[in-house]
Amino acid sequence: MGVKGYPQQQLDEIEPSQVQEIVSSLSELHSMGKPTTDQEVEERIVEFFKFCQHSSIRPGIESLCLALHVSRKTLWNWSAGIGCSERRQQACESAKNYITAYLEQASLSGKINPASGIFLLKNWAGYRDTVSFEAEQKEEFSRVPTSREEIQAEIKGLLSYDESEDL
Repeated sequence: MGVKGYPQQQLDEIEPSQVQEIVSSLSELHSMGKPTTDQEVEERIVEFFKFCQHSSIRPGIESLCLALHVSRKTLWNWSAGIGCSERRQQACESAKNYITAYLEQASLSGKINPASGIFLLKNWAGYRDTVSFEAEQKEEFSRVPTSREEIQAEIKGLLSYDESEDL
């Protein structure tokens, strides 16, 4: 299961002064109120990144959601153009791209643990370790042979040496 007490142990090791600074910054971020119009959302996103420059808060998806007073799911929906205008979609997608670029630079410069960077990029930016071959397979095998003769013909076509004579 991993290290006993992990990650609680890490949380407990944060200095009280750092906890106070982070909580104070998050409280300030939250107190900005909820933006309602597309223009207010755009302005809040700009304010959020300026706030990150001058506080203990680093740009992140959850912090951005806190600043916008929305859930993570809502931010993802807006980024996909669901339930919002194109203007709001572009603003949210741009903000997510900014956060992804920040994570990339922090990871590449060795400022954050590579495992943490990978985790965050997978969860916030949709990065994956796997490659899907489904589309390629669907095109290649769109018609399934139905008779014995068709199956033998398929196999003969796939074999690269005279083993097909044994069929």
